[in-house]
Amino acid sequence: MLLTAVKIAFALSAIASAGALCGEGGAWAGETAPLECFSTPETRQQIASHKLAEPFASIQAAAGGDHGEPIGAKLCRRGEEFVYEIRLLRRDGRVVTSYVDAVSGKPHPTRKER
Repeated sequence: MLLTAVKIAFALSAIASAGALCGEGGAWAGETAPLECFSTPETRQQIASHKLAEPFASIQAAAGGDHGEPIGAKLCRRGEEFVYEIRLLRRDGRVVTSYVDAVSGKPHPTRKER
């Protein structure tokens, strides 16, 4: 019984952490709208319907520019602006979150380090 309660508490903690990470994104020129991130199937649909840049090229561009190894990426939207949120592991052990404009494939000025 106690083990089940611990598992449930751990799962809820993981879900809360994931929600907090998805909501992180910094401000885009003073905007306060939340960052909405998409699942993999939703990402495929958004890429096709909005003619967005291919994610692989965007991930490679971010990795080269920030000198890190890609460890995760997702498509997100704030208002009408689509960006790829790319997490990179740098050589010094820091995780850096870079943003790439999903339409042009060019780096977005927002960046976070943890």
